[in-house]
Amino acid sequence: MVLIIVSSAVIGAAAGALVIPDPEPGVEKHYDDTFRVLASNDPDPGRGSQTVGVYEYADNGSITAVNRTVVTQPVQLWDSNIQSRDALVIANESDMYQSGLHGFVQVPYRDRWTRLEDWWNTEFRILPLYSADPSRATSTDGRYTVEVRHPNGWWNPVYNAEVKRVDGNLTVTNPDEALVLSSYYSTVIDRKIQIVEGLLQHSAMASSPGAARSTSSVPTRNGSDVFPTTDGASVGLQWRSGSHQLVRDAYVGNVDVIPGVWHDGRYVTPSWQLYTYVPWDYRIDVPSDYSESGSCTIGNNTYSLTRWADYRLLDSDAEVVNVTAGNISLDRARPGMWTTVNLTSSAPRRLPPGEYDLTATLRIQTELETHYGVSSARCSEWDSIRTTNRTVELEYSVPIETVNSDDLSVDVHVYDRPGRDVVSVNWTGEQGLAAGAAAWEDVEVQIGEKTMYVTAPWRFYSVSRNTHVEERTSGSTTAIEASHSYRGTYPMMLHYRMSPANVSVIADQPADQHIWWNRTYVVRNRSVPATPLPGSIVATQNTKPTYLYDQFAGVLKSTDQVTGESVTAEASDVWGLPVDTSVRVTRYRASELTVTVNQSAGTAEVFLTSATGLPLPGRTITFDGAAVDSVTTSADGRATVDVTGTLVRAHFAGDHWRDSRPAYYLDAHGYGVSQTAFVGGATGVLGYLSAAISNAVIFVEWLVFGIFALLWMRFMRERPAGRR
Repeated sequence: MVLIIVSSAVIGAAAGALVIPDPEPGVEKHYDDTFRVLASNDPDPGRGSQTVGVYEYADNGSITAVNRTVVTQPVQLWDSNIQSRDALVIANESDMYQSGLHGFVQVPYRDRWTRLEDWWNTEFRILPLYSADPSRATSTDGRYTVEVRHPNGWWNPVYNAEVKRVDGNLTVTNPDEALVLSSYYSTVIDRKIQIVEGLLQHSAMASSPGAARSTSSVPTRNGSDVFPTTDGASVGLQWRSGSHQLVRDAYVGNVDVIPGVWHDGRYVTPSWQLYTYVPWDYRIDVPSDYSESGSCTIGNNTYSLTRWADYRLLDSDAEVVNVTAGNISLDRARPGMWTTVNLTSSAPRRLPPGEYDLTATLRIQTELETHYGVSSARCSEWDSIRTTNRTVELEYSVPIETVNSDDLSVDVHVYDRPGRDVVSVNWTGEQGLAAGAAAWEDVEVQIGEKTMYVTAPWRFYSVSRNTHVEERTSGSTTAIEASHSYRGTYPMMLHYRMSPANVSVIADQPADQHIWWNRTYVVRNRSVPATPLPGSIVATQNTKPTYLYDQFAGVLKSTDQVTGESVTAEASDVWGLPVDTSVRVTRYRASELTVTVNQSAGTAEVFLTSATGLPLPGRTITFDGAAVDSVTTSADGRATVDVTGTLVRAHFAGDHWRDSRPAYYLDAHGYGVSQTAFVGGATGVLGYLSAAISNAVIFVEWLVFGIFALLWMRFMRERPAGRR
């Protein structure tokens, strides 16, 4: 098996519409459009194919650096693992996805510089610069990329670093001047707050009641309202036929449910708690004052008069009066943000796994004064005041399904062997995105200093929901483009969509060794079908069903030969909550295989034992130089075979981890020499030599061949007279 690992998560920028500036050491540059990485359904101007450097890890342990042409691939967004420029490169060329929905992944928007000597961690690495990517040079001489470890485990680039060799090792000699590049970030949760507060700037967060009544901010997508808008609060018009709608462009909506994903026509969210973002707005349109001419007759004379009506808004008030899910009335955490948590007691209120409607109710109340009458120089004059109260209520509902991972458990069984640990992950229960079940995100297994992650097939793409926000007033409508920038007037509305990929393994590469994974055994559970997604999303693996597994096992190979390490494992679901996880460790033990040749009988006896001499019955021993290819050891750990070759080689492959045994033993080799067979085949010595060389027989066999030579000389010296 060959595992290909891309040497860098971020590939050089292609030509496109986005301006992608380089960082300037010491300058805290602000970047626009970095939040475009959360709008995976938007166009990617630089999408295409590129040549990238990769490492190929072969089964025999060899590692080769090669260049490969790859098409655009999606990039996973982790906590703080990209810089601002990287975000623009990815937004220009590809899309980003997340493996979980806990909302704490971060998007950068501004460079941040820290002196290396003031950084949290002094662990750094210095990588020779390959000509394939000269843009990544950070040392002053342009020959190296210098990186320092971030507390979250990622590597941050170090600029202005003077690299010299000290005591044979490359090191940074100016930590007081070298600068570590990190970023100011906004979490996805913070971004959702910015989104809803942007939409509330002319309603709940308006600077004055007048500002709230004059403008309605309505999100649209390609000219169509995202949420239905309504006119209402009809009042009659004095002196005129017809009526007038006081309330215009009123709506209430739902930006997103977190944690949650829009999947199969509903939001899937955890049963323990949820938050939802509810925008709303309206504007008041007061009828214009009115007058008309008329006449009155007094005696035989006709006189002119004026009938008039003046309108004045005495008051208007609007608020979201309720947000409900099931039998729970949600609490308002802040403007536009509602939660099932009881904010008085801080206690969560659970919605048992099931399907519900999440409904927001907006109530708008108005009070209009109509002052009307008749004015005339000769006709009778009069006036009156009428007050009209109107109430408009709007509802907006989205379907939700609450789930949890209570039914799911994970068992990790590690078979400890030198350089070839077997890791078997077993799932029990529903694995996710099914009725009532939360999806698992990953299983982390740590064996000593080696760490691997079995990752779930879920990929959550953040997608945009609107293209513009229209500011509607009584006199005009202004369409403002939804923003991907930190300081944008109206941040683009976002929510998540799910796409399946494949269960896979990530091996965390330590600095002093290489580790890689070879999958050897799986038991399938069920398939997950591909999901409908906008065609502009880069989801290369969302083309056919993918599989979940009851068991997923393989060999974690490494360049170390250490055994007896501590083993830990933990699993989490996509909401960031722990999944019940157990760990078992089976330590392989050393075995010994001896081969004793009976010269007179022409047989060889093998004896397989533990390192302490305990016989190992029922094991298969394979041979070279014997009449049979393999035998099974008896109850006393022994087996006998006829010898046909000069050298008898015996091999015990070690216990297979899938066999049910009270103890497991490592492989062992044994060798035996048959003098009789050797004499009979003495004329074939040169043939053996040729075969040994052509088949690359291991060095130990050459050592045994040296013993043959000594035996041959002894035989010739003791040969009876007269025999030639």
